[in-house]
Amino acid sequence: MSLQPPLTEEEFLSFQEGDERLFEYVYEVYFDMVIKKVYRLCKEVAVAEEITQESFVQLFLHKEKLQDAAGIYPYLYVVSKRLAISHFRKKVNQEEYETYRASSWEESTDENQKRIEDRDLSAMIQHVINELPQQQRIVYQMNKLEDKSYHEIADIVGLSKNTVRNHIATATKIIRFKLNNLLFLLFFIKILFFI
Repeated sequence: MSLQPPLTEEEFLSFQEGDERLFEYVYEVYFDMVIKKVYRLCKEVAVAEEITQESFVQLFLHKEKLQDAAGIYPYLYVVSKRLAISHFRKKVNQEEYETYRASSWEESTDENQKRIEDRDLSAMIQHVINELPQQQRIVYQMNKLEDKSYHEIADIVGLSKNTVRNHIATATKIIRFKLNNLLFLLFFIKILFFI
C-alpha cells in the first residue's frame, strides 16, 4: 500500500523533535487504518484499541529512529502486528495455564478431600472398635486388622472357635450399626450446613 506521507520534510523533523500538535495530526491520520488492521487480527474491539494505542506510544517513544515521514505507517503497521502476536501468545499461555491450574487444582482438591474423608472414616471406625467390650475388641482386631483365622485366634486367646465366631459376628453388627448411625448423622449435618 502506497501512502502519501502526511508530513512535509520540515514537519517530519519537528515531529521527531516532539511537536505534540504534529503527533496528534499523525495520530488522526493513521488511527483508523491501524485499528482496522489490528481488529482483523484479533476480532476484539477493546483489544484492538489497546494495541493501537500502544502502537502510537511506541511510535512516540521511537520517532527519532524513523528515516522519513513515509516510514510512519510501515512502523505503526509492524509494531501493531507484533503487539497483536504478543497478545495472542500471552492469551494462549494464560489459557493453557488456567486449564492446567484448574485441572491440577481439581485433582489436588479431590485427592485431599478423599484423604481427609478416608482419615475421618478410619478414625470413626477405630473409635467404634474401641467402644466394644474388651474381648470382642481383641478378637475383632485380630481377625479384621491382623487377618488371623478363627482357629488362630481361638488358640491365642483360649476360646473355642464358635465363641470367636460369635464375638466377631456380634462386633461386626455393632460396628455396622454405629457407623450407619454416624454416617447418617454426618450426611444430615452436611446437608444442613453446606447446601
